Parts: sequence; C-alpha cells; structure tokens
Amino acid sequence: MLSFTPDERKVILFLITVALIGLGINFTIKINSPIKKFITVEANIAKLNINQVNLEDLLQSQCVTAKLAKKIIEYRDSHGRFSDLEELKEVKGIGDYRYEKLKELFFVE
Repeated sequence: MLSFTPDERKVILFLITVALIGLGINFTIKINSPIKKFITVEANIAKLNINQVNLEDLLQSQCVTAKLAKKIIEYRDSHGRFSDLEELKEVKGIGDYRYEKLKELFFVE
C-alpha cells in the first residue's frame, strides 16, 4: 500500500479540505445567486410560409428590410400566391445573392 510520512498526510488532508471547501462555496453561490439572464428562444427558428406571412413577421426576420418586406407583400397581392420560391427573384430588389439568403427563411405551401 501507500505509505506516507506524517507531513505528506497533512499536505494531502489540507489539499482535500481546500478542494471540498471550494466545491461547497461554488455550490452555495450557484444556489443563492439571483437569475441574471433568461434563455429566450428566437422567433426566427422556423421557416415562414411566403404565401401566408404578414408584414410584421417579415419585419421581425433579420434578412428582410422594411422596404423589401413591403415589396414582397405588394408583389404577392398583385400577382397572387407564390408558386415556388424561385418566384421571389421576380420581386424588385431580390437578386441571386439575396435569394440565396431568403430561401433559408421561407417555404411555399
């Protein structure tokens, strides 16, 4: 077995005591500290149906500016429902680059 000198036993006992006190303090702080921040779920997790989305929902998305959101709604109102996402490219202000970003945000049903 392990045989320690009396001084080594004191050092080991001291280190174990310090570790246990540290764990106790950490636990006490976690239990008694007030909640500083709540975890919130982003509203933009799910894809939006381009044929049913309203102006407010479009404005909340990060990829669509207010001007572009109005253009999308106006296009849908004047041309009818989108048949596929490619039709978004026909909206003035949506080119290939912006379409690549928007196709992750929308779906057509």
